[in-house]
Amino acid sequence: MISIYAPILLLATRSVFSSESSKAKNVKEPAVPICEANTFTLADVVPGVKILSVTTASQKNYSTAGGIYGLPTVQVDDFCQVKISYTHTGSDDKIETEVWLPSNHGTWNGRYQAAGGGGYLTGLFDELLGPAVNNGYAASSTDGGHDRKNANDLTWALKANGKVNLDILHTAFTSSLAEQVLFSKKIVEQFYSEKPRYSYWVGCSQGGRQGYMMAQQYPDLLDGILANAPAISLTHIVMGDLWPQIVMKEAGYWMSGCEFEFFRQQAIEACDMLDGVSDGVISDPDICDFDPLHVIGKTFHCDGKDVEVTPVMAKIVQMIQQGPRTPFKKSIWHGFPWTTNLQYVAGTADNPAGMRTALPFPISASFFNTLLLEDPSFNVTKLSYADFMALWAQASYNYGWLFDSDNPNLNAFKASGGKLLTWHGINDHVIPYGNTVRYRERVEHIMGGAHEVDQFYRLFLAPGVNHCHGGVGPVPEDPLNVLVDWVEKNEPPEVVPASTKNKEGELVTRDLCAWPGKAKYMGLGDAKRASSWSCAGGTERPEVEDKFGERHREQRPLNSRAGDVLGGLKDRLEGLGLGLKIG
Repeated sequence: MISIYAPILLLATRSVFSSESSKAKNVKEPAVPICEANTFTLADVVPGVKILSVTTASQKNYSTAGGIYGLPTVQVDDFCQVKISYTHTGSDDKIETEVWLPSNHGTWNGRYQAAGGGGYLTGLFDELLGPAVNNGYAASSTDGGHDRKNANDLTWALKANGKVNLDILHTAFTSSLAEQVLFSKKIVEQFYSEKPRYSYWVGCSQGGRQGYMMAQQYPDLLDGILANAPAISLTHIVMGDLWPQIVMKEAGYWMSGCEFEFFRQQAIEACDMLDGVSDGVISDPDICDFDPLHVIGKTFHCDGKDVEVTPVMAKIVQMIQQGPRTPFKKSIWHGFPWTTNLQYVAGTADNPAGMRTALPFPISASFFNTLLLEDPSFNVTKLSYADFMALWAQASYNYGWLFDSDNPNLNAFKASGGKLLTWHGINDHVIPYGNTVRYRERVEHIMGGAHEVDQFYRLFLAPGVNHCHGGVGPVPEDPLNVLVDWVEKNEPPEVVPASTKNKEGELVTRDLCAWPGKAKYMGLGDAKRASSWSCAGGTERPEVEDKFGERHREQRPLNSRAGDVLGGLKDRLEGLGLGLKIG
């Protein structure tokens, strides 16, 4: 997610333009923004809300807190920090929202940006607001009415009697996000004496889920939503992330990270060349037919000793890749692609006695013991397969309506003129990218097919990229700017530029293809350059039944997208400088 904040330079000529415009007759200079609490009147902005306090601070040379999710510390030169504290009528909750405003008209780009959260944090503050302000945005985030120190913790959702507080969960996962936008827009208007010209949402993971929720439940509030690696089906995601531990418990063997890595490397070796280049990146895991059972008996060096692949190891890896299944072998959730680093969700550690033990993914463990079992001290490694299946049904019934943002009806968002852009790393080790693809297919199914949906919603898959950032594949460089161009210039993106450094430190560039297109090496030129690749496929898709039993129909004929792909291929071949001319 770091890459969405590529730094920009303020134009040195801005002051010249300002001075020239001031000479024009009858042109009223904008009021100088005043960073004081009495600048803001918010009592009637959101019905059913009581403002507890509004405080402001003029910040100079502010260093943001860094380190969360790999986000760096940045320096923010000059902004007005507004903090709002409020409660809902008849409730004892307390929500805190911060709005950061570039201190003057000259450094504000006229836009507002809402920043989403991560893990169980409703909002990320310094980590996202600092870069946003540096890029000229007025920006905000909210704590959703709960502690913002631990992204894995859910104990704040329990009442004093130990029961789940659904009201605070609804505030944290839904209503506070819309309230944040409403308050922030009013603050922007009162500070600059003009409304923001465009409003955006930016988030990844939980923040991505929130973006989809905004499109579904509050379709008129935002012009553009950048929602990456979205936890759309959050209930099933956190359940599914415990599946690897259930598999190992039932098998009676806990695999080490080194053992999982052996299987991952075997899969890469088997399927790396499917996209035409051997670079450690599998562009399309769906067509990788690696079978872990075929490496039974192989020996490899691991954890300081030689290890032989056993049938138990191979079966564990196979079942994790397949995903959770019912006793009748019916698939109920996505597995992880062969290229995924499973050490996050299938973690193990050696205890003081030297015995290997389970190390569950903390976000999943917190959901199970706090919300499902209402016992934060419960050890989820004790759960059996039968327990898991029973809790799966309970989770769907109790929390699906609250946590999941998977309603495919985006008609209201489309009618509002909003644009939704998502990229998702194929090597995501927390949220299977297949669920985002499945959601997009469901939207197409009820909204007239890919061509209609492409008018307002586009998905880009990033081969080799992990959860929100990192990995061996090229990461999107500035997807927010791509979204801005789509919203403000009506330039729908066919590709999203991405880049990374390979293990030799060389720059690798690639264009991420609009789904369902996939990047294919053209066989000519430097494979480390985007110009040597082309997007292909996806112009026709028949009706299919997915593994979860839902039918999806695609009636899109060969159309302008196919022409764009073929034309791009022609341009790139001719641009290689080999004297080639096509057509």
